[in-house]
Amino acid sequence: MKFPQVIIITLLIIVGCQSSRIPIDERWMHISGKRELSISGIATTTSENIYLVVHDNKKKGQLRAGLVNLLADSLYSGLSWPVKDLPIDLEALTNISGKNDQYIAMGSWGFCYWITLDLSANRLNLIKEFRIPGSGPPLNLESILLWPAGDSWYIAWAHRGSVKEPSILFWGSIDLFADVITIHKEDSIFVNVPWPILDKRHMSDMNLDRNDILWATATSDPGDDGPYESVIYKIGKFQKENDKMEFLIADSFPKQYVFQRNKVEALTIDGNKTVFATDDENLGAAINISIKGK
Repeated sequence: MKFPQVIIITLLIIVGCQSSRIPIDERWMHISGKRELSISGIATTTSENIYLVVHDNKKKGQLRAGLVNLLADSLYSGLSWPVKDLPIDLEALTNISGKNDQYIAMGSWGFCYWITLDLSANRLNLIKEFRIPGSGPPLNLESILLWPAGDSWYIAWAHRGSVKEPSILFWGSIDLFADVITIHKEDSIFVNVPWPILDKRHMSDMNLDRNDILWATATSDPGDDGPYESVIYKIGKFQKENDKMEFLIADSFPKQYVFQRNKVEALTIDGNKTVFATDDENLGAAINISIKGK
């Protein structure tokens, strides 16, 4: 990488991270008080006011996915999983760019599911399954990201970390449209955020903004009844250089958003909207939307 490019990219990250704490609308929209409906991943749909969400449930008979409709009297409606064999512990969800209502959902052990959403019928379909290389214990994956760059597709995933260990952000290229999906891991980096202090998970979800800057949510999770705390950071920037995808981690992590009572495990960025959803365990789930310029 040429030196002037390093300066420009670094300045972009610094400028994007200057605000230490953006004021947040504390009027969360309550979705449900049921632990079964707590939200571990969220993504946009082709309807502006409807979001697809996934749940980290593990038992038979429990929902794995649902829709949050901001205009409906009841914000939440459940979706049946499209096949008999249910995924275990879905922790993340990402859109497939350019493919309307198509997604990759991922469980904590790295099992991934390419699903499509039929909004007219409120129905999911399963296209294909694959697995993150090297996944499974001791890694606990809670974040996934998929994006195109040039003629290639890239995927990133993250181990959540704890007080005793940092998060690990992995990335690589993916043969998404091959008969057999293959991931070619390129690199990884440790991510160690300063806050929260206690019961820390460094990366509970992540998403890219339109400038390819990576946002991530860190949480404090002391147990099923809280109290919780979440902080949103700009972690760094993905940059393709000489046909290789690189990640430039930020020099520091100023707080972008702070939530004092909620465990934000789901994050998506939709234009000027940043959407947060919670896995508040026994306290259920809520959604919060920040709109820039308003």
